[in-house]
Amino acid sequence: MSLHNIIDDNIEALHAGTCVLQQVTPEQFTEVSQPYFSASAGKHFRHILDHYLSFFDGLSELRIEYDLRARELRVEQDKDYSLQLIQSIISQLNQLKSLTITDSPLQVLLTTSTDTTKPSAVPSSIARELVFLQGHTTHHFAIIAGILKLLDVPVSDSFGVAPSTLMYERGITCAPHPG
Repeated sequence: MSLHNIIDDNIEALHAGTCVLQQVTPEQFTEVSQPYFSASAGKHFRHILDHYLSFFDGLSELRIEYDLRARELRVEQDKDYSLQLIQSIISQLNQLKSLTITDSPLQVLLTTSTDTTKPSAVPSSIARELVFLQGHTTHHFAIIAGILKLLDVPVSDSFGVAPSTLMYERGITCAPHPG
């Protein structure tokens, strides 16, 4: 799979998030469905977008620090602002495609334990981090889907479901039953 395909897959995932966000009222965006969830859909969107912003912030130096997220409250509290930020990230992803970049090696720094203040540094690549971002986005979309369903917001059954799961389910549905 090419880097361009991986970028397109991220754009497609973010676009699905945009479609869901357009159905949500500002109140639904910030509501916390306790006791089932401890965060709003808005907080999950903010968390997703923070990771993309960290990716782009570190890309020029090929050093990504996901712990150094912006955590800007406006992103989780203002649905329209979040929609604008998603569009900005999609534009950055499209620009990345047009740069004809190669899958450069990079370093990722991330705290993996509460017992240390020093983040772990691991080798990675642009493609690997984009695959991570898409999976991370899908994972949080699954949580967002649960939150929104509790708020009676219609959400597609495929929203927040991993592509491999969707392919598997299609295969099961289409496979003939042993007779």
